Amino acid sequence: MKISSNCNFNYKVQNSGLSHQSFRGYDARPLKAVVMTVCDDPNAFDVVKQVSQIGKKDGFEVYFAHSSNKIYRSLNAIKKFFTEKYGGYCKWVQDVFCVTPNDAVVSSHFPADEELAVLTSKFLNKKYQKLNDIVEGGNKFFVKNGDKQELLLGSNEKSLGDVDFLKKMYGVSDVHFIPQADYHLDLFIRPLKNKQVLVADDKLMIKELKNALSNIEKCKKSLSDTKEIQKLEETKKEIEKVLKDFKNEVKISQNPTVDEVSESLKKAGYEPVRVPGRLYYVIPNKGADDLASRLNYLNAVVHEKNDGTLTFITNKSALNEKCHITPEISEKIDFDFEKVFVKYLKPYVNADDVHFISGKENYIADVLENQSGGIHCMCTEIPR
Repeated sequence: MKISSNCNFNYKVQNSGLSHQSFRGYDARPLKAVVMTVCDDPNAFDVVKQVSQIGKKDGFEVYFAHSSNKIYRSLNAIKKFFTEKYGGYCKWVQDVFCVTPNDAVVSSHFPADEELAVLTSKFLNKKYQKLNDIVEGGNKFFVKNGDKQELLLGSNEKSLGDVDFLKKMYGVSDVHFIPQADYHLDLFIRPLKNKQVLVADDKLMIKELKNALSNIEKCKKSLSDTKEIQKLEETKKEIEKVLKDFKNEVKISQNPTVDEVSESLKKAGYEPVRVPGRLYYVIPNKGADDLASRLNYLNAVVHEKNDGTLTFITNKSALNEKCHITPEISEKIDFDFEKVFVKYLKPYVNADDVHFISGKENYIADVLENQSGGIHCMCTEIPR
């Protein structure tokens, strides 16, 4: 979705007349920290807490920035800002500033963006650079190609024209345009390392939903308890509805397909890794559609630990709960939405290192479905 970067609110909004400079994501790298600002809801504290606990275990910190013009590192100090009265920066911090491969903290000219970026640059002891409006956040990734830094850029940005200017500005050796399968790249691809890039494959998701229905039918035949069979019938009914709705949404979407995205990555020298990583509703737009996520596992923060393995932090969806998929049912039918994603991710990330962040009372699920954002949008990575 388009984001108003100069925001003192917490909902991503359509704003077709505003272009702004914001965060560019990184492929999987060792992180020093992530910067977070979200404090609009008491339930959001558990999001910060969960990320902080993962970081403490795996080797990165959480820096919490507040409009009191200070950065906090202690959860006890951070918790006091989570009240009913919102008084912080815009929670979509990834759309506010970034640290470039040139080791500079950059932001747009918007006052609130500049204030937070300057605060962070001083805290990190890095130079600050204010840029003119160029690219909307989430629509580019810095990626490593050997010793070189390259840029994956959403094809909507081709109108910028001056690739050499982008190379110089961000210290990259090459720029690769990726077909715009959603409004931003970080909604349908997620670079890992070794030039491997996760790509959301809607056909794979449909296939896995069909497999789940088939497994339910097989399981029912082995049961005699009518209550257990009824529970499976309830799950089957909900999954059938998810499948029917999603097949229709995929059919009507005008956006580029996974095949087009994968081919562009191959031509750029990257390895696309197809995963069942999203479910969405189409929001029709002229020329290209926006997609409202019911589930999105590609919008994720990825950290490379000291031993070279990866930590993958993504969004917990409410769909397991809505489909009545309890741990017991998941075991019987060998399916839940998280289990399937982890299976596809297994060659690249250990199962124990995949974390589905929820917050309190399904806060993240609400943000994902109703506010058009996720955990990646709430974090700005600070590479080591």
